[in-house]
This record gives sequence, structure tokens and C-alpha cells, in this order.
Amino acid sequence: MKASELKNKGIKITLGNEVYELKFNMNTFCELEEVYGDLNKAFDDLQAMKIKAIRALIYAAVKVEKEEVTLKEIGEMLGINDLERLGKAINEALSTSMPEAEENLGE
Repeated sequence: MKASELKNKGIKITLGNEVYELKFNMNTFCELEEVYGDLNKAFDDLQAMKIKAIRALIYAAVKVEKEEVTLKEIGEMLGINDLERLGKAINEALSTSMPEAEENLGE
């Protein structure tokens, strides 16, 4: 998959008192890789609903919009009760951002 195939779409999520767009593009994935060290490991841990991975992904997405945010600030905005909601939001945002399956058939 090429970066240009990612759709520039996301979904709105509320963290604390602020609303952010949870959008997955090349900048989000680069930020996640920088924070997590390995994208494949990050996505494996996301599937396992590991808290560290969820925080890292939310941070990476928010950082694209709000450069000055820190990983610690994101962690303070998240609560254990948010995990299910955020897991669903992440899945929805990934579905929204990824190219359609039939678009990839011609490659």
C-alpha cells in the first residue's frame, strides 16, 4: 500500500474536553513508529488491546493535529473505562482511512 492510497478521512473522538479527528495517514503511522519502535508490533499489540498500544496510537493521531501534545498528556486524558470506546473508534477510523479492497485488486 502506498501513502497516496490512504484516504484523508477520519472520525471525531472526544478526549477530556477536546474533540480531535482520529485520522490515519502517513504522518500518523510515522509518529506511531517513532513512539512504538515497530509498526507491526504496535498493530499486534492493538489487536491484543494492550493499553500502551492504544495510548501510542491515540497520541500519534492527536500529535498530527496538535504538535505540542505529549504522550503523558494523552495518557492523562485516557481512562480504563475509555478502552472499549477507543478500540471501536480505532477500528472505525482505520476502516475509514484505508483504501477499499477492490481498489487494490488491479495492483
